[in-house]
Amino acid sequence: MKIEFNLLENAHDSLDRAFELIVWGDQQHEARRLKQAVQAVAHAIELFLKERLRRLHPSLIWENVDQYPNLNARTVGAERAAERLKSIGAVDFHGDDLQLLRALRATRNAIEHFAWTTTKQEADAILGRSLEFAFHFARQELAFEYLDYGQYKDGTYHELLMSNPEFGRAAERRKMNRSSANPPELLVCSVCRAKAVDSVTRSCRLCGHWEPEPSSVEPYDDDIPF
Repeated sequence: MKIEFNLLENAHDSLDRAFELIVWGDQQHEARRLKQAVQAVAHAIELFLKERLRRLHPSLIWENVDQYPNLNARTVGAERAAERLKSIGAVDFHGDDLQLLRALRATRNAIEHFAWTTTKQEADAILGRSLEFAFHFARQELAFEYLDYGQYKDGTYHELLMSNPEFGRAAERRKMNRSSANPPELLVCSVCRAKAVDSVTRSCRLCGHWEPEPSSVEPYDDDIPF
């Protein structure tokens, strides 16, 4: 049996996994479920960005384009892919989208290469905002609609909103068209104490912590260490 995934199919598969973990994941293993969901959605976003680069030219996926198509050479990460898409592909990213990619990279690095300590509230915020960006970018730049009419009709979309309300809030913020025309205010991070929290994405530019929304602040008594 031949097993083959192109970039879009590979991203779709990771997004499926993230969706399953967020909406129907095993609540008895909350920490594992949330950690794996963050990894899956981060992977999906990186592949969506690379697929958009591939449509410009496949060599742009490599950090050093002269090394295309050597799979032993490094390919770009999500941030570098977004930078190339913005400068070469005329893709319009809002400033808060770029900050989200930076924060998601820091979170993914902590999970995969060091240690991650968070709360369920923070993990849900990371997932909701990241998933909303993934759906938006796939629809806007790749003409790929992850949630089709049937999934709205059968209640799947409602299940997502119930499982992760932050996803709905992120979608509403995008509808309000918050752009980077006015730089977001920087707030003080409750973890590293630096004045480095983006007031739109609620993520710290220094340590990667994601602050809760002001209306949903709760005591951090549900730490999830990894």
